[in-house]
Amino acid sequence: MKKYRIQIAALSETCIYDSGVKLINDYSMIYSGLPSTNKTRNAHGVALLLDESATKVWKNSGAEWEAISERIIKIRLVCTPTNITIISVYSPNNPVNKQMTEASEKFYNDIQDTVNKISTDDMIIIMGDLNAKVEGVQGLPTINNCVGPFTVDSVNENGTRLMDFCMINNIIIANTFFEHKSVHQMSWMHPSSKV
Repeated sequence: MKKYRIQIAALSETCIYDSGVKLINDYSMIYSGLPSTNKTRNAHGVALLLDESATKVWKNSGAEWEAISERIIKIRLVCTPTNITIISVYSPNNPVNKQMTEASEKFYNDIQDTVNKISTDDMIIIMGDLNAKVEGVQGLPTINNCVGPFTVDSVNENGTRLMDFCMINNIIIANTFFEHKSVHQMSWMHPSSKV
């Protein structure tokens, strides 16, 4: 984080149980995971890692944070000219069965409830692993305004859910508004995928 001067990073699949705040060297980690009484291989877990300057702003703001679930955590920073609420998320993989569909529905219901509780004056930043591919036509603006012109040209079920969520909440998918090399447009691809 120091090398790239990143002040706030969202971490996914941390596999850390319970929720809380830890100091790690010069960083504050606010984390949320499954209860330690419910140990499982699929621990999931999310966290926000703040450098010294972000930690100072967060602490001066009252150190407000909330662990929503093992997949969602939020913090609030009191800033000028506008306050910022940052949500770290880890979305379930694309649903292939009823159980995964229910987990995905619960995730999007939880994140919608979280956004609904945030002051309308706050800037909302959602960071993390959304396991989504969104579509558009390279180089052309999109109709729905939440997706920019730089996409992977295909969509998965999570991508459709994400675009719907963004349209409802007037949120943009920021990385689609900036041109990247094709190799950098996706950070991970399922090994069996040929795309």
